[in-house]
Amino acid sequence: MSAIQRELENDHRRLEALFRAALLPDGTIEPESYRAFRAGLLRHIGIEEKILFARVRERLGEPLPVFRQLRIEHGALASLLVPTPDHALMHEIRTILEPHDALEEGETGVYARCLEVLGDDPAILAAIRAFPEPPLNAHYDGPRAIRTAQEALASSAKQKFR
Repeated sequence: MSAIQRELENDHRRLEALFRAALLPDGTIEPESYRAFRAGLLRHIGIEEKILFARVRERLGEPLPVFRQLRIEHGALASLLVPTPDHALMHEIRTILEPHDALEEGETGVYARCLEVLGDDPAILAAIRAFPEPPLNAHYDGPRAIRTAQEALASSAKQKFR
């Protein structure tokens, strides 16, 4: 496994641990763990979109076909991070995130396919490690807040992705 793939998959494990720490046994949410999970997931999505997928697209002149699905899922996950979290919302996030991560990982996953195109470039690894966490906005629970995976995926699929 390349250093880049190991870095990205290790970040999945870190995010999974934060997710588990945020969801307390009584069904409530531990705020600091959830904040770290939220910021970390948005950072991870940014790394994939702005570094990995962008460089593959530049090298090939077009995206890999699977990028459309992943971008829809990234948009859906980002929208589910907007409302104030509760047990039900955490379940919705998990229904997208678990199969999403599985698609990216392993010898035949998206990361391996990207690295077939890019190689194990130390500059990419350095860019990944230097990528900052995004600033977080306050949660929004108004009438347009999306709280289900189905709504989030449908809304994200309506966007035009390259």
